[in-house]
Amino acid sequence: MRAAALAVGAACTAAAAALAQDLGGSNRGPVARAEEPAPVRAIAERRSPPQIVFTAPGIPGDDVVQEVYAMNLDGSNRRQITRDGRSKFLPHFSPDGKRLVYSKFYAGKYGDPDPVTDVAIFDFAENAEERLTGTGKAFAAAWSPDGTRIAYGTYHGEGLWIMNADGSNPTLVGRPTGRDDDQRWNDIAWSSDDWIFFTVGQTVAGCFNVRVDKIRPDGTGRAMTSDGGPYCTPPGREQSGDADPGISPDGRTIYSSRGFPFPPPGFPGSVVRKLYAFASGAWAPGKAEADLSLASAPDCIEGVPKASPDGAHILLFRACAGEPHMGVTLTDSAGSYRRWIADGFGADWNPAYRGDADRNGSEDSGSRVIR
Repeated sequence: MRAAALAVGAACTAAAAALAQDLGGSNRGPVARAEEPAPVRAIAERRSPPQIVFTAPGIPGDDVVQEVYAMNLDGSNRRQITRDGRSKFLPHFSPDGKRLVYSKFYAGKYGDPDPVTDVAIFDFAENAEERLTGTGKAFAAAWSPDGTRIAYGTYHGEGLWIMNADGSNPTLVGRPTGRDDDQRWNDIAWSSDDWIFFTVGQTVAGCFNVRVDKIRPDGTGRAMTSDGGPYCTPPGREQSGDADPGISPDGRTIYSSRGFPFPPPGFPGSVVRKLYAFASGAWAPGKAEADLSLASAPDCIEGVPKASPDGAHILLFRACAGEPHMGVTLTDSAGSYRRWIADGFGADWNPAYRGDADRNGSEDSGSRVIR
């Protein structure tokens, strides 16, 4: 169980790899990808409407190269940022909106056992990319709140590092002890109140799943913030528990992709992942959690949740049998609806843009709203 569960680092993107196999196999579900909209003019310099970044086409682990795209939430001003034929993963705007950081596959692709990965940034003013790390295994980068530093891990979850935003002074923050309850660290996020959150692979009483911990940038104050839920990972399946923590702007709420040990309808090789929310404080028995999945369609695949700069909305990946599209999806902080935005994966907001997410992702945009 342990070897299968830890074969690939991040849990929700393991879901994407399994989903890619489902879509390519004979048991393909009824979800179809949307056609790519035609590229339009370059990113506007105004501060609204909301702007997002994501990778497309398809999902990690698919047999396509995923490049970085940015666009307004209503689909306008779509621009392909990278185009070098090497897949990128989980792009994030810097706090001032002038740069992107992402993981890049210099050899191989997501789901391969030992790809060559490093952290890269793209500078909009220079219209150029720069490789910041040279280890061949750096992965899953996140900006510090002031944009001067970057936290990152490795593809196989061997630890957590911080470097300056120009790639200098890489410093180890911490690494897993290797105990059963502290096996791998993945899925890094850095909150506005200066906590670094990450997922931890754990085996407790013979049950493997994934929880969320936090730590200060200087390596102090480590604490559990979830226990990963009650479910164990079935042998050979994607791991149960938390993945891809997204943090609210005030640092008080964690949004997680919570995995369950059963497949969603239409995707027999995948597992159900639901949008969950819980407080960012230390975990204790009985800590409250909120299931934000739709009551009308609860058993889907939802992952990589990212809260909007105003805290009112969440971007996530969604694939659900019977729905016409999968990909980047919008909801509110209560999870009361789902609105498809674009084909793609791993979307995040430009924090330097302030706009009306309801207006710019409204029903008038032609996308279907599911409640």
